[in-house]
Amino acid sequence: MSAFESALQAGMGAVRSVCGVEVTYARGATTLTLNAVQTSTQFETLDGSGLAAVVEAVEWLIAADDLTTGDPQIGDTITRTIDGTSYTYTVEHPGQGVSLFEFSDTSRTQYRVRTREDGVTAYTITQPNGFDLSGTEIRY
Repeated sequence: MSAFESALQAGMGAVRSVCGVEVTYARGATTLTLNAVQTSTQFETLDGSGLAAVVEAVEWLIAADDLTTGDPQIGDTITRTIDGTSYTYTVEHPGQGVSLFEFSDTSRTQYRVRTREDGVTAYTITQPNGFDLSGTEIRY
């Protein structure tokens, strides 16, 4: 690992340490308690009819070494408790052409796992803002 990759890994660890929360990662009967950072990202993708749609995925930054179950898989769940209420997120593809996860660094030391909160029926954002994939500002 290069000096840059080592510094990047240390920095990502610091972010998880400062901004992370305790979550339960589950695959079937296997559960892991680990520290993760909750984020979200908007994507432009195609819906089932082939039209462009803006969607948002809840993403989790997780140290690869902590995820001893291996790479994330469809159906894995992440549960976070806030003020006594548990919220469960399921690992899914947020849209066509968008992967379940990716690594945050070239050394593959941190996952960015894409999920949808259980009970939320769609990813579509009704009031999107920002820019599309071509760099054009989105205005609705």
